Amino acid sequence: MSENIIEIHSREQFDWLLQSEKLTVVDFWAEWCWPCRMMLPVLHWIAESHPEIQLLTVNVDECVDIAWDPKFWVSSIPAIFFMKKWEIVDGFVWALPPDEVENKISSNL
Repeated sequence: MSENIIEIHSREQFDWLLQSEKLTVVDFWAEWCWPCRMMLPVLHWIAESHPEIQLLTVNVDECVDIAWDPKFWVSSIPAIFFMKKWEIVDGFVWALPPDEVENKISSNL
């Protein structure tokens, strides 16, 4: 995993990191999810190409309380949200090609 990608292990850690002024990309995923694995190289590319953003990964099997929070209510994965100070500004479900992800990042910076 890239050093610029932060793995979330608790609700407290997640809540603290979402207070950031930076654009935060939150990836909800699971080990068994093939589309999630397809997005992994894209996430690594995002983390390396955009040090100005914060990228969080949330394993839905380990952090059910976050995935089922009414703010997200993740029912399909991968689910990727773009956030600023706890507000969802954009997002998508499933896998997107890198250029479409780049467009979303650029429009939300």
